[in-house]
Amino acid sequence: MMRIVVKWGGSLQENSKAIADDIAALCRDHQVTVVHGGSRDIDDTIRELGLPRRTLQSPDGMVTRYTDAQTLTALMMAMRGRTQARIVSELGARGVVAVGLSGMDGGLVRTRRKAAVRAVVGDRVRVVRDNFAGSVVEVNTSVLDAVHDRDMVPVVCPPGMTADGQATNVDADRMACAIAGAWRADRLLLFTDTPGLLADRDDPSSTIRSLSRDEAEELVPRLSGGMRMKIAAAVEALDNGAQTVQVCDGRVDSPLAAALRGAGTLIGKGLGSP
Repeated sequence: MMRIVVKWGGSLQENSKAIADDIAALCRDHQVTVVHGGSRDIDDTIRELGLPRRTLQSPDGMVTRYTDAQTLTALMMAMRGRTQARIVSELGARGVVAVGLSGMDGGLVRTRRKAAVRAVVGDRVRVVRDNFAGSVVEVNTSVLDAVHDRDMVPVVCPPGMTADGQATNVDADRMACAIAGAWRADRLLLFTDTPGLLADRDDPSSTIRSLSRDEAEELVPRLSGGMRMKIAAAVEALDNGAQTVQVCDGRVDSPLAAALRGAGTLIGKGLGSP
């Protein structure tokens, strides 16, 4: 029996039935933990509430969501009320008993708030202090084990929570990687809307089939957008206990089955580019 963490991207709503089918089949023989984002639902909720959609760019080029107090509330509404409810419903329709959790529940994902962050604004670097973003400091895997011991599937989303009870936004890829590392997952599947990590971002046929942990780390500064965050987080997952990370296409038929047959980009300590 393998421990598998599935990161279900927020941009993959159109293929949710295929992903749910595969999870239902997979969890008969393996322990599966689902971690999801909800970028599309968050953007919709922010727009409906009349709030601005803002991002922050760090001096090293990493782009994240600017999460002030109002945006944090919208994020929690969208993640739990829209994205997670839809995933739990999809799994339930296939006979899977799924339990929706945020990182706050049971102290599952403990975070540290970034009280002040440096961000590029125009041509200057400024300090932003009203951002409720956090970094993961601990994962309480006993919460996951308790759910699995009852033959249920945990479905987890941000935010996490600090030691003093403050909700903090955490990138869902980073949350999935932190959970995979702490839970000692055999495989972390990072589903996205590309065939994998591409050598040429404009050429879908240029998928890099495998990378060692060190090769992945070396690539991070040359990547951009969401893929940069994914590969950086994948390296962290491997360093913290995950065995293998796979960046794979969530848009195809039977996406989990295809991934476990080797589709996408495999990243691991014993792997390397051909």
